Amino acid sequence: MKTSTRFIPALCPLLFLLLSSLHSQYVEAQLPTADLRQLRPFAAPAGKTIEVSIIGSNLDDASELRFSHPGITAKPVMLPADEFHPAPRPQGSRFAVSVSAEVPPGIYEARVVSYFGLSTARPFVVAEADSREVAETGNHATRESAMPVNVNSVISGDVPSRGIDWYQLKIKAGEQILVELLAQRIDSRLDGQIIVYDSEGREITRNRDWFGRDSFVEIQPKQDATYYLAISDILYRGGSEHFYRLKISNRPHIDFIYPPAGEPGSTQTYTVYGRNLPGGSYGKSAELNGHKLESVELEFTLPDVAGPAGSFQPGKPRQGLLDGFDFQLENSNRVKVGYATAPITQEQAHLDRQNVSIPTEIAGRFDQPNDEDQFVFRAEKGKTYWIEAIADRMASQVDPLLIVQQLTRSPAGEVSVKTVTENDDLASYFSPHNKNAINLDTNDAAVSFVAEQDGEYMVTIVNQFGGGSAKDLYRLAIREPKPDFHLIATTERPLPTNRTGYSVTPLLRRGANWGVRIVAPRQDGFTGDIVVTAENLPNGVTAQPLTLSGKTDHGILILSADESAKTWAGEIQIKGTAQINGQPVVKEAQFASLIWGHIFADAIRVRSRLTTSMPLAVNEHETAPVIISPAEDKEWTVELNQKLEIPIKLTGNGNRTGNLTIEPHELFGIQRNPPTVNIGEKDTEGKLVIDFRPNGNFKAEPGRYQFALLGVGVTQYRQNLPASQAAKAELERLEKLVAQLKADVESSKGQADKAKAASDKLARAEKLVEQAARSAKSAEAKSAPANTKFAAWSKLITVNVVEPAKKK
Repeated sequence: MKTSTRFIPALCPLLFLLLSSLHSQYVEAQLPTADLRQLRPFAAPAGKTIEVSIIGSNLDDASELRFSHPGITAKPVMLPADEFHPAPRPQGSRFAVSVSAEVPPGIYEARVVSYFGLSTARPFVVAEADSREVAETGNHATRESAMPVNVNSVISGDVPSRGIDWYQLKIKAGEQILVELLAQRIDSRLDGQIIVYDSEGREITRNRDWFGRDSFVEIQPKQDATYYLAISDILYRGGSEHFYRLKISNRPHIDFIYPPAGEPGSTQTYTVYGRNLPGGSYGKSAELNGHKLESVELEFTLPDVAGPAGSFQPGKPRQGLLDGFDFQLENSNRVKVGYATAPITQEQAHLDRQNVSIPTEIAGRFDQPNDEDQFVFRAEKGKTYWIEAIADRMASQVDPLLIVQQLTRSPAGEVSVKTVTENDDLASYFSPHNKNAINLDTNDAAVSFVAEQDGEYMVTIVNQFGGGSAKDLYRLAIREPKPDFHLIATTERPLPTNRTGYSVTPLLRRGANWGVRIVAPRQDGFTGDIVVTAENLPNGVTAQPLTLSGKTDHGILILSADESAKTWAGEIQIKGTAQINGQPVVKEAQFASLIWGHIFADAIRVRSRLTTSMPLAVNEHETAPVIISPAEDKEWTVELNQKLEIPIKLTGNGNRTGNLTIEPHELFGIQRNPPTVNIGEKDTEGKLVIDFRPNGNFKAEPGRYQFALLGVGVTQYRQNLPASQAAKAELERLEKLVAQLKADVESSKGQADKAKAASDKLARAEKLVEQAARSAKSAEAKSAPANTKFAAWSKLITVNVVEPAKKK
């Protein structure tokens, strides 16, 4: 609407990025869980079968490769039976993956089932059945050796360290060719860029960070020409984990849709902006990066309710939580149209201040740098109003600041302005104690206020990034309270190293507890209880309900395996139930995970996303290093400003060495440095003292608290002992076979042909024995007792904090 003179300081994530690159991602030895880092290849067209290798750690005895779509199946690649092996054996790291022709193109997830449970998830791309899939080949590290590629092909490759991948592309005059890099969106470490040169070596265009960290450029020559594409990491990092898909296409591409949201079940006209659009024209055009966008107006109806969760969400977790409908125009990319919480009002860009009636959700955009928009509405005295900006959550390059001001007119008509409230960002879920690195935050803003009197109020929204373009969209809701909540479940390696978090899948050993962090972003000041439960648990696994009381918006849900629990790997559901306006509301939690390990857990470049399901595994062959319990199974009560002593007992203490340090975990209100108790190596009892006196570190207040005890220690651990036993048994089997073959050689002496055959077979068997001996020795060394750090949780503890007794 108008240009702001407000100074907005620039953010500087580069410092964090540079420091992060200097950190070697070393992880201290901890109890192992399965970690899948990569599939190679990671894509296949619908209707095809390919052979896929799994790459990761702790994938011992991999037996299954599971996908999030039932139309994608996998079978282990088997070594055939032979004269020494009576039955086929799994090769161990390769699977034949078949994609049904009915599987829609898109990104899905894969997990490996192994001895250490269900692995972390990695993307697998299903391409269109007619997709021209090309693997990079040969040395194409210079412009002179650039690999020739064609329009409407997709190249899979990875950039070398300190290197560039070069491609040569011929384009006809008038063609509108789109070049898109897919890397971050498929969990690659690559922070990529595309630079385009002409045949004379002149730079034509470049891009980075178009779709998150992924790049996108348009090439539209006026005459037939040859172009060169240079693909690299912005810091020239590389290696097998810096992989990508390079899509070169003249197919339809949607850049954005306006308005970006509509009411559920409503029918309205939307303007679709993009390139190569069917029926598109430049009549209602916009411009991005010097290129005109086509547009086409379409009327369609949004579903009445949001579809079920489960589709792949490559963005930040809070972006994946945003309700919406995925729109596609013929064979274009998909773009989400959001579900508005109030009737839509479109911003009138020519107005300095726009009057709106509430409740409403304004569809706006920052058309030019330093633009700020202002909206005026009437409020009633004593009523509460909520104002919410949505931009970052719909992947718009906007960091909104909201300012609410009261407008008062004098009898002479002069207007005075008084600031009522303002907000920059929603509440942060980064933990100050550095034990939860998953980024559940957003740059979006929301404020509430109670109108002091009837009259006009003005909302100003500013983009603190300072940028502006046709694509810099936002949604601005002004409404009376509409209480609601979302639910996110997370888990990561419980022992961070040097403030570095790592993704992990819950693995319950017999008798063990595992803590799943629950985060419940509350909407419009909702303060009702949210009861969190786990469903579809396997036999022998239970979870006590967690209650998030009042304004509590995070806690810990404990999954417990008893001694009867059997090996299992699958998906569970975690749900939150609350009463809102007298009606029960049930929300299923979505699972969020780190993509890669990251130092600087509070840095803006930490990468995490939602996964398509909540995984869990049980290992019946291993037991918990220790079981932590309060000495009494009861609800505890303490007065505010008093100390609570919780006696602790330990069982299953067999192989623990050194002290076990115990602290309260996810006790709402504690900022950092929680109280601890150390229990000695030979001891089985201790006492934790928690001071419920409010201070700068613990915002204690009356209410019901639920938390778990978290113990950290060292145990003598034997890794995958069954594998060592199996390797030893196989060695013994082959040794017996060799002994029999030696007897056959002796008995065949004097029969030349028979003796030679027996001797040849014996030689082959002896080589197998040598190999088996090496394998058995390696497995034995791996399973030898070794000091290993571990974390262990107790079951939930409930404490009721009451007001101090009144003095007589």
